[in-house]
Amino acid sequence: MVDTIIVKDLHVQAVIGVNANERNIKQNIIITLKLYKDLSICGSSDLVGHTISYSTLSKSVCAYVESSHHYTLEALATGVARTCCLGFGVERVKVLVEKPGAVKLAKWPGVKIERTLEYFKKNASLEIPSALQSIPATPTGSGGANIVYISIGSNLGDRFKNITDAIQSLGLFSVVQTTSFMYETDPAYFTEQPKFLNCCCRISTALDPQQLLAKLKTIEKDMKREESFRNAPRPIDLDILYYNKIVLKTENLEIPHKLMWERDFVLVPLSDIAPNFIHPTLHITTNQMKINLGSNLTIRKVMRINQTLWDWKKKTFIMGILNVTPDSFSDGGRYNDMENAIAQVTKLIADGSDIIDIGGQSTYPGAVQIGADEEINRVVPIIKKIREHHPTIPLSIDTYHAKVARAALDAGANVINDVTGAIRDPAIIEVAREYRVPIIINHDRPTPQFLQQQHLQKMAAETGNPADLSVIEKQPDIIKLVGDYFNERVQTLVASGIHLWQIILDPGLGFAKTYDQSIDLIRRGSELISNGFPLLIGPSRKGFIGATLAKCEGSTLVPDAKSDRRLWGTAACCCISAGWGVNIIRIHDVSEIKDTILIADTIYR
Repeated sequence: MVDTIIVKDLHVQAVIGVNANERNIKQNIIITLKLYKDLSICGSSDLVGHTISYSTLSKSVCAYVESSHHYTLEALATGVARTCCLGFGVERVKVLVEKPGAVKLAKWPGVKIERTLEYFKKNASLEIPSALQSIPATPTGSGGANIVYISIGSNLGDRFKNITDAIQSLGLFSVVQTTSFMYETDPAYFTEQPKFLNCCCRISTALDPQQLLAKLKTIEKDMKREESFRNAPRPIDLDILYYNKIVLKTENLEIPHKLMWERDFVLVPLSDIAPNFIHPTLHITTNQMKINLGSNLTIRKVMRINQTLWDWKKKTFIMGILNVTPDSFSDGGRYNDMENAIAQVTKLIADGSDIIDIGGQSTYPGAVQIGADEEINRVVPIIKKIREHHPTIPLSIDTYHAKVARAALDAGANVINDVTGAIRDPAIIEVAREYRVPIIINHDRPTPQFLQQQHLQKMAAETGNPADLSVIEKQPDIIKLVGDYFNERVQTLVASGIHLWQIILDPGLGFAKTYDQSIDLIRRGSELISNGFPLLIGPSRKGFIGATLAKCEGSTLVPDAKSDRRLWGTAACCCISAGWGVNIIRIHDVSEIKDTILIADTIYR
């Protein structure tokens, strides 16, 4: 079934015609469109994602016409049809272009054409004559730097290392400003080959397009890419997608990249870093091109941890906790000696942990702070011993000291988990950059409400009167507070050379937050994953769980951290969080919680 969308009488001005006077002044053009597309899903669901934005399409067509310099109405109409089909996924379109006042003895002349999406796909190299002239590469930005978007892919050898090595090579002659997330994709065109890892990056460079192309080819050659048939397997693939906003077509280079509009492995990562960049010939944004691909994409956002590729859509990952401390709130003193620690790690792995988080410094309020050297003495020997028994299990080091993180990574850890969000010791960011490992950024900043609560409780203790916590301000909202904090931290990390695919965010349940704020984070966590970063939560036996149980019973007796009641409260939090899409859950009781997460994943993923 095909439905019809009509856009009637778009009035636009354009340079059109063959006469000299027509090439110097814009003339009035009237365009009417009939677009054929299946709208049945939108009709039944009432979701705008299943139709076309009429406003966006009209603006794109107008932008195309106003920037064109065609000689004929036929070429102009074909260019408009191309924008509709390739830019908005329209299956078939009829375009009527009219030019008032062009013929004295008639009302006005016009051209009506009909084209299909399949036509433009088969004629992908079709040039619309004179639609846009090639624009010279002029420097934009400070220091004469040009802004360039590059697509990067690899499906031979160590794919992750190939990509990170290529980005490091780009940094030798340009400034790598940011990268997208990392994705695994099925091979396109020639499908009998391994899966790809893909990403995009934005660089600034003083090189012109041909000089830049030569540099990219040199990187490919140095990384042992061999000339073969088109779309063959390759250790590295570097393509220029955009160079400023130029349109360029030479024998060996076309900008924008001519097939980017149909490639999910280009558009999905590109939309991470340039969602609103307007394609200079299709006149639509990266995000709109991505939407036009549909919702049944097989591309998968991934992160490499140790030698394991984690697919964030596949499951909710479990982080088992090993505290080698004498004073942790739930398991302090249990695993200080080597034998008990290794036995516990072996149990956590057997119970279903995907990663083990190792901590040598307690982080609960009021915990005794030890120095970095003492922390190293606690964790490094155990990490080395774990690696002897379990060489492949991913390990994270729970620390806010750069010195400890470096020693732990040298001993065999794979992830940095910084409870202070890389604020206590900013040098830890450089360690993550140097070792190319993921870093978990936790929110532990005291909220205004928490500070107000502390003040009220202090006053109550001094006066002997109960604290009236109902007067605590509701604003600013906890989701906004944490979201703003994450935005600032991400910007800092990216500016320091951390790639987006290295970052995991943790809202810090129970860290300097009120009871209501912790509950809100569990209830509304989905609002924090909308920024695209993987999210970790740690509800395990936290105080707000005990407080909830006491509140529901009207009791002042709060179950302590070792109580089984906090265990099952933790299970409830894990199930709720898995339901809205949390990526990693940090827990003590893996064997008890794992089944809860398996059921939740079966229902929600």
